[in-house]
Amino acid sequence: MRNLAEHRRETAEKELGSTQVKRNVSIVGLVIFSVTLLSVPICQLISDGLRGEPPHIFRAINLLPVPNLTEIAQYEDTLEEESVLTHWLLPSVQTVLTRVFFIGNEQAYLGRDGWLFYRADIDSLITPDSQETASTALTAIIDFNRQLQARDITLIIVPTPVKPTIHPEKFSARYSDPNAPIQNPNYAAFVETLTAEGVLAYDPAPLLFAAARREPQYLKTDTHWKPEAMERVAERLAAFIEEKVRLPSEPSFTYVKTPEDTVNIGDIAKMLKLPTGQKLFPQERVTRRVVETSIDRQSAQNSEILFLGDSFSNIYSLAGMGWGDSSGFVEHLSAALARPIDKIVINAGGADATRQALVQALNRGRDRLTGKRVLVYQFATRELFSGDWKLLSIPQIQTAEQLQTTSTDQSEDLTVTATIKARTKPPMPRTVPYSECIIALHLENLRTSNLPEEFVVFLWGMRENQWTAAATFKVGQKVKLHLRPWTAVETEYGSYNRKELETEDAWLLDVYWGEVP
Repeated sequence: MRNLAEHRRETAEKELGSTQVKRNVSIVGLVIFSVTLLSVPICQLISDGLRGEPPHIFRAINLLPVPNLTEIAQYEDTLEEESVLTHWLLPSVQTVLTRVFFIGNEQAYLGRDGWLFYRADIDSLITPDSQETASTALTAIIDFNRQLQARDITLIIVPTPVKPTIHPEKFSARYSDPNAPIQNPNYAAFVETLTAEGVLAYDPAPLLFAAARREPQYLKTDTHWKPEAMERVAERLAAFIEEKVRLPSEPSFTYVKTPEDTVNIGDIAKMLKLPTGQKLFPQERVTRRVVETSIDRQSAQNSEILFLGDSFSNIYSLAGMGWGDSSGFVEHLSAALARPIDKIVINAGGADATRQALVQALNRGRDRLTGKRVLVYQFATRELFSGDWKLLSIPQIQTAEQLQTTSTDQSEDLTVTATIKARTKPPMPRTVPYSECIIALHLENLRTSNLPEEFVVFLWGMRENQWTAAATFKVGQKVKLHLRPWTAVETEYGSYNRKELETEDAWLLDVYWGEVP
């Protein structure tokens, strides 16, 4: 007896075999297909010529004789990013899809009343196979807590709810009257286990959810919270810290808060890739409170509190995000506690980037944990179900002699020619909520005698949602860069989304900031 698959195959063969296509129809179809197929490279070739750039097809020669999969993928990504037809057609097509058919794209979902949602946030709440990732996150955080306890440091985690958790009614009418925050099914068990293991956790979701029944707590077209919501959470977190931890020094700093308006377009609206100047999603205006204080950089570094955070802490603090500066989560937490706070805050750094940056600093002889009594670890809850949670070992406390030995004098600006041994890669533009990204190069020194044989360079891989020249660098390529000590620019660039090298050997190397001359 034939099975269903065999029956369908025979039916398809009969129908295809009896299909008759007239000669003129075949010719027209072939011409249309050929023109469509050839129009893409022809338009690209003309565009490259008008801009005075070598044709993209010539870049394929660099893949010879035997390209590997990584090189092929990089070449395809470059073609996609720099395709002239993509830049011409996609904004207009997306406008029609959004305006007429109410359709977003692979990164942005359209909600109700002009609200937009980040797909990764939605996925983090509904993904059915998130238990394994949550278990990995649990293991990493418990291990991190154990290592901090060995240094007599109290860990407090702050899992920050994503937008659809607090405002599900703005995504779907099915949640028009929610009675509790919408969380991943594994979230409650995660918090319960973490608490049972002795890790302190402050969950701002109930506070934000209750306030959201009165007024919006998140930006309509952005992934992040509004200034007043952020400030309210900072005040409650400060009270939580004072309740749970006895800090040795008394508060001694004063703060002044000044209202200031900011207008910007949300990061999710940018991910829709609509035309510049589009009117479907107008700019939003917020009033943030700028925090002014006499605290200097040295006082912050000597604080008893170290704060690790992601873009929820950077927004309103990192000017490059477009929502102003000096009015972010750490600034308001510092004001609520009336004491300085040392911080490592990196966009997209919730699961591992901030912890990794801390461990790297320790490995390179800069002990960011000296004198600390509290470590506040803030991350978006989406990271619990989709992040890359690594087990990272905090190095042993080093003596003054060891710190002097491992520290390197990086006081000189210089230009170097070096060979790329390893590199990281920025994301495709407009596929993540951040328009800037820093990449890392592991370089081998060729000509400059006053540099070590190998070192790491951070440099821009993406600016304003456009890849830089460095984004196309390849392993084995010789590059000429102008270098500055990373310590000299870390305050300015250290909070941007950063793609680190994964090899722990690179964590011991000297680090510089690089620019293409």
